[in-house]
Amino acid sequence: MFVLVTYDVPAERTRIYRKLLRKYLEHIQYSVFHGDITEGQLVTIRNEIEDVLEPDDSVFIFDSNVSADVECTVLGDADEPGSRFT
Repeated sequence: MFVLVTYDVPAERTRIYRKLLRKYLEHIQYSVFHGDITEGQLVTIRNEIEDVLEPDDSVFIFDSNVSADVECTVLGDADEPGSRFT
């Protein structure tokens, strides 16, 4: 399944989410991660996020069971997803 995760958290908490999400997904922008994972991994991500979530944090998780239906268009000065190390 394809998953896209984005978060908006206080600056001092970004490393917590970055470290958590890099275990499962590709880091494509400051607070944006994506990738193909299993349903079990998605459950794990959600549980781990809930464990560290604080009142000022917001996390959006978008998922699709059919990753082949997701297209990505990159505009401007950015690397294509999958072309950089995270």
